[in-house]
Formats: sequence, structure tokens, C-alpha cells
Amino acid sequence: MIASVKSGLNKALLFSSLALVAACGHAPASSYQVAFATGERAEGSGRYAEAAHDFDEAARVAPNAREKSHAEVAAAQVLIRSGDKASGAAKLRAIANASPPSEHSGEAAYEIANLEISENDANGYVDLEKSMTRFPNEGLAHRALERLAAHIDETSGVPATIAWLEKIAPTFEQTELVQAVAYETAKRVESTGNLADARARYVAIAARWPYPHGAYWDNSLFRASAIDEKNGHFDDAIGLLEEMLRQRETASMLGSYERPMYEPAAWHIAEIYRDELHDSNKARAAFHRIYTEFTTSLKRDDALWEESKISRKQNDASSSCATLSTLVNHFADSRYVSCATAICSDISRPSKSKSPKECPNYIAKSFEMPLK
Repeated sequence: MIASVKSGLNKALLFSSLALVAACGHAPASSYQVAFATGERAEGSGRYAEAAHDFDEAARVAPNAREKSHAEVAAAQVLIRSGDKASGAAKLRAIANASPPSEHSGEAAYEIANLEISENDANGYVDLEKSMTRFPNEGLAHRALERLAAHIDETSGVPATIAWLEKIAPTFEQTELVQAVAYETAKRVESTGNLADARARYVAIAARWPYPHGAYWDNSLFRASAIDEKNGHFDDAIGLLEEMLRQRETASMLGSYERPMYEPAAWHIAEIYRDELHDSNKARAAFHRIYTEFTTSLKRDDALWEESKISRKQNDASSSCATLSTLVNHFADSRYVSCATAICSDISRPSKSKSPKECPNYIAKSFEMPLK
């Protein structure tokens, strides 16, 4: 009785809130929105059976097929959370097997397999592969592929996974998943120690699915570069990373977004020049590029610090202090500020700097010189 009263009060409060929103000039909530919001509220309070009922109501009054299947998936998931896995699974199967498939059929198929795997059902991984095959262009297909490959790695070994991936590749040739299949295969070939084959696969992925549509374009170039570096082919390694960054320069003019591997590529080019090729001038320029071109990077002060260290080792104290002056002027709260002022007598600490008052020993040691 008490639970029923609480439920009624919660719904009354929800309707009052929605009415207030409408009174303030916004469009009134639809019956679907009200039912779905009520279900979310019940779910958040742990009243799963009530939430499932509300989501079912939302599905009943849904204005279109998309919203209907969304509410149905929500109802199934909350039933599973409540412990009624049989009812939840039955709902998911109905959504997954809908003809024609709804926008959420792929998600439902994945969730069925996920539930079976969690219950140690022998059909779990079989159904996971079926979900991936039926809905290869869904986002969860990539997750299914990764889980299936990892499962075969664990149960049968990496060579078996490579064989499986190569077997299924033709099935996904005309789908978005084909790139992921090729990339997962290349990673495993690399893990076996066959670096030449792995490098060829990475380069082929980058060539076949280039920027901007290649989902694994930058990762493939980065991993191929790492193989070149491992083999001592440092110029080739830099060449692949520069190939990636050339696209960034073109993209930046068009206002494109940053790829995740752009900054690591630029940083590693500087490291290769410094540590492997021992080309101090190119290393300095490469670190300075991070400061000038990667204007949203959190490592711009780190790049200037590394640049100044190289200048100092070249006995170019003037350039080193000029770089540190830039660092202090542009990054007043950087951890390097106190170190810069301790190294160069003509650099003053900014009055509002929040950096440490003293240069940390680990940073001072990295500069390999006594402080003034």
C-alpha cells in the first residue's frame, strides 16, 4: 500500500513538473515522454517491476517504430536487472527477430548473447557471432568482434584467431566491419612476431581506408612505424608518422577534428630524432612544432622544456633560456616555472603563478645541470 502511494506521488510530481515546463512556454511532453521518464525515475529508485511496466506503456503509446523499440529494449533490460531474466530475454528476442528489423534489433541481439555469456550458456558466443553477422554496421558489432576474437585467443590461441578472422573477412567485405576485421588480424599477426607481415598489413589498411574515412588509418600508420623503429629503420618510422601528420595539416585548414594519434606521432618523431638518430637540431624543431601547432595539447609546456634541455646540451644557453622564457610567459602555472627561473637569471616568476615555489628535484635532475 505504502509503495503504491509513493509511486502515485512520484508520478504526480512528474506530471506537475512537466506541466510547469509547458506553462513556461515549452511544448508539453507527449504521453510517450511522460511514460518513459516515469520509467527512468522508477528504475533509478530501484523499482524495477514498476519501471518495466512504465517502459511497456511508453512502447504502447510510442509515436514511431524507433521510439517503440527503444522503450521495449529499456523494459527488457530493467526486467533482467530485476532478476526476471527469462522475461527480459524473451522481450529481447522479439526485438532482435522483428521483421523488418527495428533500429534497436542489433542492440537486442547483442544483449541476448551478452546475457547468455554471463550465464555461461553454451550458445552465448554462437549468438554473439550471429548478432555480428546479422548487424555488421551496428556499433556493437565492433564490440562483438573484439569479444569473439579475445575468446578464441583465450580458448584456442592466437593462430586460431587469425585463421578465424581471415575466414570471416569475405563475409564483411561490403560492410563497415571489414576494417575492424583487418585491423584485429594485423594486431595478432604482430603479436606472433611476424613483424614483416604485420607491417605490410598495417600499411595496406592505411592505404585501402585512408583519411578521413579510415577508422584505423592513424593507428595502423603508428603501429607500422613502431615496427620500423623496432627494426632500426628510424627514417622509415618517421616517414610513416609524418605521412599521418601531413593529413592533419590539410585537415586543420578545413576545421577538422584531431585524430587520437596525431599528438603521440608528433611527440615520438621528436623522441626518435633525439634518442635514436641523435639529431639535436631536428629534435629541437620537432618539439617546438608541438608547441606551435598543437594549440590544444596539454603537453605544450613539456615540449618547450624538452626543447630547452636539448639547446642546453648543445651549449646554446641563450636559446635554452629564450625557450624557457616562452614557457613561463605562456604557461604561468606549469610545473616547470620555478625550474626555469632557477636556471635562467633573467626570467622572473609570474606574480599569479600557481606552480610549485621550488623546482622539484626530479625535474632539476632531468635538466642535468646545477640550478643558479
